[in-house]
Amino acid sequence: MKELRVLLVLAEMGALEKNIVIKTSDLGNKLKIPQQTVSRILLDLIDNGLIRKVKGIRGYIVKITPEGKKLLENLKSDLDRIFKKTQEIIITGKVIDGFKDGKYYMSLSEYRKQFEKKLKFKPYPGTLNIMLDEEESKEKLKRIDELEIEGFKKDERIFGSIKCFKCKINGIEGSIIIPERSHYGSEILEIISPFELRKKLNLKNNDDVVVKVVK
Repeated sequence: MKELRVLLVLAEMGALEKNIVIKTSDLGNKLKIPQQTVSRILLDLIDNGLIRKVKGIRGYIVKITPEGKKLLENLKSDLDRIFKKTQEIIITGKVIDGFKDGKYYMSLSEYRKQFEKKLKFKPYPGTLNIMLDEEESKEKLKRIDELEIEGFKKDERIFGSIKCFKCKINGIEGSIIIPERSHYGSEILEIISPFELRKKLNLKNNDDVVVKVVK
């Protein structure tokens, strides 16, 4: 573990791309470990082919080798995959009828332009409504960063903001939307997509669906 800490600090100091000059005493202070321990760790890193080190006038000249760089890249890839899993949310529920007002709201240009810009797709004018299997599913979304569609005023009427969470429903691209002013309770989710999801996925009322939300 200490070897990895030293390698990470060297990378942070620029040793991935160039030769850097270090003093074992300074490195020890930075890592809060004895100078002798730093010297031993550097020798271990050399023996494992992860760094090159030569004596210089003002200290040691150190550079991370291609093998050391590859080790750090693999570590980053593994960590990205692990943390991506922790940020992935699976929500299940059943298809239900809505109030049929999604088509109207999706037709408003003030909303549509923002959807297209921030979600990177042109939404079908309507929503798919899902009755959640777990009441706490919406609480799970608080762990995920949302995109915000700003509200606006039109013809003396105020239209509220909308939180959006990119998702896939049964493998199809879409977005959960949670309007600031919603007609639905916390047990119902609305989903938009480039497609008419009922037809695209051949869904009918009470069909089970799986929604995957990823940061």
